[in-house]
Amino acid sequence: MSSPQLRILVPLEDPTIEAALVDLAAALANPPWGEIHLTHVITPSSEPLEGVELLLAQRAESAMERGVGALVHIEHGENVTDEIRRAIERWSCNMMLMGWKADVESTAILAAANRALTKNIDVDTLIFKERDFAPAKRILVPTGGGPHSLLGIQIAYDLAQTWGAELEILRIARDARCDPHDPLLRRYCSQLTQDTHLQLELLGIDVPLTIIPSAEVVPAIVEQANGHDLVVIGASNDWRQEEHLGGSIPDKIANQVPCSALMVRSAIANDIHLSRIFWEQMIRLEMRPKDKWDAIAQMIEILIEEEQFPSTERSMVLTAAIEREKQGSTALGHNTAIPHAPIPDLPGIIGCLGICPQGIDFESKNGEKVHFIFLLLTPQQNYRSYIPILAQIAAVVRNEDTRQALLTSQTPSEVTAQLKKQET
Repeated sequence: MSSPQLRILVPLEDPTIEAALVDLAAALANPPWGEIHLTHVITPSSEPLEGVELLLAQRAESAMERGVGALVHIEHGENVTDEIRRAIERWSCNMMLMGWKADVESTAILAAANRALTKNIDVDTLIFKERDFAPAKRILVPTGGGPHSLLGIQIAYDLAQTWGAELEILRIARDARCDPHDPLLRRYCSQLTQDTHLQLELLGIDVPLTIIPSAEVVPAIVEQANGHDLVVIGASNDWRQEEHLGGSIPDKIANQVPCSALMVRSAIANDIHLSRIFWEQMIRLEMRPKDKWDAIAQMIEILIEEEQFPSTERSMVLTAAIEREKQGSTALGHNTAIPHAPIPDLPGIIGCLGICPQGIDFESKNGEKVHFIFLLLTPQQNYRSYIPILAQIAAVVRNEDTRQALLTSQTPSEVTAQLKKQET
């Protein structure tokens, strides 16, 4: 993947004690184009901090020494959440990183003033629980395979590259007995291994994966962490439902590990589906391209034909897709390839699905032919926006029956029906 152009809003409640939050934001924003926006909100009921402007300027200076752009904003308003939302829109931020000082449990979360931020702000949101933070030597990523987890893996990988840290992915095979001789448990562990490797291939990440059979998820993960690690974990899917917040597995992990923890929520994970990107007009059956380059070119022509972007941009889009493919084949196994390209100023994700009954050579690692080509054009300013789509594609293509149904579909509507079936 190409590097994102991150613009991170960092709400600072008390800049005197949140240096680690700024350091983490600077590590996430990659120079020379990354930006962090340090924002302090003053309300009529808040206690004014003495010298807050100078404190913010000092935090910004420390970030700029790392080659990252840092701007300071002091906002005044009646409501913190409303001011933060306006700041995100004003500065076109595509991520928010906020600190969490209290325990990650229901009572503390629901009573917190910044609780509404995680519920109402529609950008990728990171919650940082600091415990003696320093750039980690090892980043541990427990994953359940969902879109929040995939975003967490990508963020952890970026941090590992910045810090020169080890990165390890954990997957827990939950089983009451954990009998190593149980053939069903061995089969389950094998399936989790295959599924997780598929998702890592989608992200273009090659790092160690550990599968741990355990009767309980939380203790198994906590046992793996030590005080010098950073644990990065995807939020639960009920993060926006107040009555359930604080009791989920990610919340418990963040509260119990002996090291700093970063909880990640993808903004569009629950709001976008394959069938909304690959609807009937975006699907072509019986494609017979000469090779993968011809396939990419044909699919870009389809997007132009369906007026997804103007023909005047044909050369730019085609070049971007070809340059990405030259970096390495986007074939990922299961007879599937996902060629993609980041496009400047694209307002949202555009896609086209081509089905090739005879299969074509996409230069995959195992040499198998590709029957399913999911072409994605994504906003260059936030390439991470398509990570939830990758998770959904993985769920579709790893199922052999679904692949066969797609291959034998006679109309685009039948393909869309299969995609919707997976969504439900």
